[in-house]
Amino acid sequence: MIGAIIAKQSVKSGFDALNDHNLDKFMKAWAEQSVWIYPGNLSVSGKFAGKDRVRKWFEHFLEQFPQMRFTVTHFGVGSIFALGGSNVISAYWELELMNKAGLKYSNSGVTLLTIKGAKVVQGEDFLFKSSGEDFIKIWGE
Repeated sequence: MIGAIIAKQSVKSGFDALNDHNLDKFMKAWAEQSVWIYPGNLSVSGKFAGKDRVRKWFEHFLEQFPQMRFTVTHFGVGSIFALGGSNVISAYWELELMNKAGLKYSNSGVTLLTIKGAKVVQGEDFLFKSSGEDFIKIWGE
């Protein structure tokens, strides 16, 4: 149970780092061979393998959205009894953001993180409000 509490706190810390645009702190939690998966049919969608590619994706995200605020409202833990820094964590979040052009957008979704050896090995977003012209416009496509 303590491992689950630590994992949830680490995930919360990661969202706080994104809110603060602190990419170095955020990336400390990611394994060298990590994978990030972003849904949809945008130029930013797809599967990004390797810590360098994951970092580049989040660099682009932070550059595109100079103002943003994730609010995590619920966490789920795959195993409350997991030991050794391995687990699956889900985080339901709401997001308010503004892009470089001043367009505002709100979104919600779930991030699913697979953690092994106390490092994120895979992250994937599932978005609830991600389609339509406004969403494409906010990413600058």
